[in-house]
Amino acid sequence: MNNIPSDLPSDLVKMDLSRNTIKHLRPKQFLLSKDLKLLNLSSNSLQRIDTAAFAGLLHLRELDLSNNSLHYFQYGVLEDLYFIRKLSLDNNPWICDYNIHYLNYWLKHHPNVFHSGLICSEPLEFRGWRVENYVKTYNSECPKDRQIGGGDTEQGGQGGTNNEAVGETGEGQEERQPRPLKEKKQKGIEIIRLS
Repeated sequence: MNNIPSDLPSDLVKMDLSRNTIKHLRPKQFLLSKDLKLLNLSSNSLQRIDTAAFAGLLHLRELDLSNNSLHYFQYGVLEDLYFIRKLSLDNNPWICDYNIHYLNYWLKHHPNVFHSGLICSEPLEFRGWRVENYVKTYNSECPKDRQIGGGDTEQGGQGGTNNEAVGETGEGQEERQPRPLKEKKQKGIEIIRLS
């Protein structure tokens, strides 16, 4: 089987789709399987998971994605998994670059999720590293005052602080130094949901 069946029964609690040739999970393929608690997609040829692929799986507790060909998760892929407790990620060729940060960030903010197998395969200099350790070193050369959030290196910025313009100065432009674009707001709570 190389696709998720479109006629899945709505009362499924466990689904084992392992050892198939599924390469791509598209949005809302499990939408009608609202009672699903365990989903095994291990040992497929899974290379890509679209955002909203797990939409509707509100009760999913265990997800096995081991032994596939996943390199990273797109932003938002895991957002529908509110009650997930176990995420198996072993034996995937995880590429440790900026794209892997979403997965690490999501796991960091969901400490009750047991996960395994998040080990860098590429690039060569990070092969065998835990993704968590790679992300910690991502901003290690950046001075602390230039990292977004001060000392928190879990999320990297593109340089500068949240409200600082960063640019190059040429000859005769010494007086045109970076300055704040706007006044800093008082610290408060701001919730942003990207879709």
